[in-house]
Order: sequence, then structure tokens, then C-alpha cells
Amino acid sequence: MRNMSSQQLDLFNDYALDVQNQQAADSLAGFFEATGIRISAPVVYGEENPICQKEMYVPTIPGKNMGVFYQIIGNLGGYANKEYLDNTNIILLPDDTLRKLEQGVKDDNVLDIEKRYNKSSARFQNIQFTCERDFISWVKKRLETAPDESIKSLLEIYEKV
Repeated sequence: MRNMSSQQLDLFNDYALDVQNQQAADSLAGFFEATGIRISAPVVYGEENPICQKEMYVPTIPGKNMGVFYQIIGNLGGYANKEYLDNTNIILLPDDTLRKLEQGVKDDNVLDIEKRYNKSSARFQNIQFTCERDFISWVKKRLETAPDESIKSLLEIYEKV
């Protein structure tokens, strides 16, 4: 993935990205560049739970057990939705979507997000983005300091596919 320009990095100043969260910025850099979305930011994963009490739009991830994925989000206090809602706080991008973007291909997820953004960019001012791999990495790191056997079991099921 290409490095972010200083102009793009300015977008994230309010979120005080540190080295640990640079992965999220790098993961989503291509998405922001390809779509032109400039008023939203990545989810910053740290010690706090950034998804607690947040509405997450999670599109179907082909080949994955979405019921298990939604349950992981629920067990962490988030609300997973397979439909984009007016009160959506976080949009999760599947890893496959980001891989396609690296090849210059906008899949249905990206096209839908662009359409919504172009319709009303005001709604995107409070939207955060994350991607599948960053979310899963955060869950694993969280399990190291806050063990939870049910989430661990769900994660094992999710990753088997």
C-alpha cells in the first residue's frame, strides 16, 4: 500500500494516531485515496474499546461465518448491522475489498459507500472506518489483556473458514 501524503495525514490529527495505530491508517490509505472521502477517519484501536455502543455496518465477507463475526462484535458491546443505517458510526471494510482497491478495482462495497458519501457528505463527518484485519488484530490483542473464553472460541470458529 502506498504511503499517505501529509495532506491525508492531516485528516487524522484529531485522532492522535500513534505508531500502534499507524497500521489502521496504512490499511485504509488506499480506500480514502480511491474514494476521495476526506472527512472521516479510521477507528483508533488502543486500550479502550472503540466499538462499545457503536453501530457498525459490516457487509457480508464472502467465505466467512458472519453470524460468528456479528456475535464477536456484540460480545464487545458493539451493534453489527448488515445494512447501512442512518445512525451508523463505523463502517468495516472486508480485506478482499481493500485487496481489490490495491488493484484499482472498486467492488460493490466501495461503490455503495461512494454513492452514500456523494449523496450527503455531512453524514460522513462522524463516520469512522476500519477493516477486517485491523479489527481481528485488535480483538486478539485485547484477549491478551482481557481474556474472554467466549470471544476466543468465536474467533477460532471465524478464523477456521
